Amino acid sequence: MKTKNLVSLSVALAFLVLAVTGVLIYFGQGSHPVEHTHAWFGMLFVLAAVFHIVNNWSSITAYSRDRRTGGIKKEFVIPAVLAVVFAAGIATDLPGFNKLANAGKSLFRGERPKRGGPLTQSAADSIGRLTEATFGKALNTGDTAVMAGVMAPTATLWSETGALAKAPQIGKAPLEGVQWISNVVRVDPVGDQVMVIYGTLNHPSVADQFYRFTHVLKQDEGKWRIVGGQMAPAGNAPKTAVR
Repeated sequence: MKTKNLVSLSVALAFLVLAVTGVLIYFGQGSHPVEHTHAWFGMLFVLAAVFHIVNNWSSITAYSRDRRTGGIKKEFVIPAVLAVVFAAGIATDLPGFNKLANAGKSLFRGERPKRGGPLTQSAADSIGRLTEATFGKALNTGDTAVMAGVMAPTATLWSETGALAKAPQIGKAPLEGVQWISNVVRVDPVGDQVMVIYGTLNHPSVADQFYRFTHVLKQDEGKWRIVGGQMAPAGNAPKTAVR
């Protein structure tokens, strides 16, 4: 088995997968499996490309340098300058580059109407109550499927002990028969895609022991999910209700 052939074919295969998934993402068809495939094959492509460069270093230097003068060929300068210009334009979001980044999605989906103002208070209260009820039930029963639906994959919650828990770690098992009751005290909509929920948790068997919690909800692809929050001991629960 020839190493050069293996590396070259690996680069070509990884590039093919990256090209297909990249086009899908550019035109707004980047589902979770597509994005993960693109990310993993990107890493494989980098690894294979490093071996490819090492195996073909003499050829690469021959392509980029003039044997007679020792100077850099214009065939190398042109793509290098283009790469720098595009990288700088994309990184600084220069006019033209920002439109180019979203041109595929706009072409495929059409121009989306501009979003409106903040959610109405009644709509936010309804969404907040439903989300917290679902979260509380999943937490008490250890229903990981429901928990995954109500929390963003990257969500992080700060517990009363000061520990940070990631979404995959939360709700894996019921709380050993402890049934906490969640009470939404206040919901503050922030724009039309974010809201902050303030509430309390208590257990009927433990009198006057409450925890205050704050959850941040964000709408993604039409679904509201918890993206972060914190909880701390509060003593007596406030007597105010959702406004």
